[in-house]
Amino acid sequence: MRKPPSLVDLCVRMAIDNVRYLGDDGETDSHLLERILPHCTMDQLLHVERSRKGRDLSSVTDKLWKNFYDLQFGRASTKLVIERMKLKRVSFRWRQLYEEN
Repeated sequence: MRKPPSLVDLCVRMAIDNVRYLGDDGETDSHLLERILPHCTMDQLLHVERSRKGRDLSSVTDKLWKNFYDLQFGRASTKLVIERMKLKRVSFRWRQLYEEN
């Protein structure tokens, strides 16, 4: 017999199903955002980040922005950016790199 989903799992599913309505998510835990935000389009993710008041989501969203960068500019460009950052010993957030291109 299958185990019923937990209340948390049901809430996460509801958030994913309604991701287009997300904005400032208050103090939602990062581990929940890691399950929800990958279902956002680029515009939805940008809206969520801009709606945040005083909370940096880059620890959750940076890998998502890297994926958007990779899709838009190609894997070769992504690898080149990574190599250049390592060479120059600098680090940028992928959202910033995406928006500048």
